[in-house]
Amino acid sequence: MKRLIILVAILLLIAGCMGSEGTKRKEYVWPESKNKVNLIHPPREEPFTMEPFRPESDLLRRTEELIGATEFHYTGKYCSQCHEKTPVKGGNIYLKYDGDYNLLCKCHLKTPNSYIHPTNIVPSDEKKTKIPADLPLEKGKLTCLTCHDIYRQCQERSVDKYSLRGMPYRKTTDFCFKCHDESSYQMLNPHKQLDENGNIIVDKCLYCHTEKLDVKSEHHEDPKLIGNLGPLCQRCHIRLAMRGGGFNHLAKPTPEIMARIKQTEERFGAVLPLDEEGKTTCATCHNPHEKGVIPEGMPAARGAGSPHRLRLPQPMCQWCHQMPITSEK
Repeated sequence: MKRLIILVAILLLIAGCMGSEGTKRKEYVWPESKNKVNLIHPPREEPFTMEPFRPESDLLRRTEELIGATEFHYTGKYCSQCHEKTPVKGGNIYLKYDGDYNLLCKCHLKTPNSYIHPTNIVPSDEKKTKIPADLPLEKGKLTCLTCHDIYRQCQERSVDKYSLRGMPYRKTTDFCFKCHDESSYQMLNPHKQLDENGNIIVDKCLYCHTEKLDVKSEHHEDPKLIGNLGPLCQRCHIRLAMRGGGFNHLAKPTPEIMARIKQTEERFGAVLPLDEEGKTTCATCHNPHEKGVIPEGMPAARGAGSPHRLRLPQPMCQWCHQMPITSEK
């Protein structure tokens, strides 16, 4: 009996030592590579115990829990996370997982469609002619290293965001156009509605309307809109909208506000259109048309070409809300 008690005590002591050591560093087997990955995690108040192997989705969740509070980049302290041993300048860099960036950069590649650009691909012969010499391919393939100078992230330094090769750039897209044709990625401007001869570009009308309207008509009881214009405006103007009245302003006016809208339309010879549900829209306050599309002098033309395309004099809010009127310019 005495020997049994001593044996149990020894086993408990050994288990305690192993548990204490386990709070410093754990080893997991990443299922895709069959290689061991050392995951360093911040100190925990309670000892961390090893869990049994779990499916990949659950393992990824557990991995995120462990490394979520650790910044691997710009510290110069976690070389062993990617390298098996010290890289040789101009030679072998000894990357783990045979250089598989899906594992090396797993925090950025959680799902196949989560990253902005495909990697591990062989560019076409035509595309290769457009890739500058300072954007290196690896064994003929485009990888994370092609665009990112990852060595910058391996040093202790202030963060320079994406570590794109050749930084800084005025805009991030300026880097993209080192390989891609900028003219092929021009954003559609639905407000540029006249061609060089002053003729209406019908396709631009169809961005908001189901058909081209007679712009010389005095009134349009049915503007034949394609539907709710909010999402169309939000595609480009969401940041500006949140800075001002925001999309919370798109609501049905109270009877008092509605009466002031009618008075204001008569006062300025303007039109403040509502949507089919009687709610204010972006176009209630802002004229979406280019100056010259609607003939000058017509109510629907007011505000076209003005700063922010406001249909009424600034500050515009005063005309419909109970605010002191300060200007009629």
